[in-house]
Amino acid sequence: MKQLQVVGYKNSGKTTLINELIKVCHENKMTVSTIKHHGHGIEDISMNHKEVDSLSFISSGAEESIVLGKQLIERVTKVDKSLQQIIDEDLSIEPDVLLIEGFKHEKFPKVLLQNGKNGLEHELQNVIYILNAFDKKENKSFIDWFQNWIKKE
Repeated sequence: MKQLQVVGYKNSGKTTLINELIKVCHENKMTVSTIKHHGHGIEDISMNHKEVDSLSFISSGAEESIVLGKQLIERVTKVDKSLQQIIDEDLSIEPDVLLIEGFKHEKFPKVLLQNGKNGLEHELQNVIYILNAFDKKENKSFIDWFQNWIKKE
């Protein structure tokens, strides 16, 4: 399983880029799993509105809430785990590619997105690519690089 983190400041294009990378993997007939870190302040994760049943169950005191649809399973669990524990214990498939948004201080290969702010690259380990995801030329070069990266052993 190839693993790649996408890190950067808030609003640097991380989620948008990961969605593009998922499409590239899909075009190359590769399975993908994603893990996203919610690191914006002390607020916990929430859906767009407060009536989401799975989160209301957690708010009422459940330790875990699982919602099963026709083809989708959504799980919300109240636990404190490291990224490595989540990878080892919680992935339910063995994907070809694991894309990780955030967790900037973890050890995995990283793509650092910059949006005019500097300095983050000096705090991080294992940065293998730096780009401005909003620069179309840089973004295209990165997508080409990524296509080659996912094909390497």
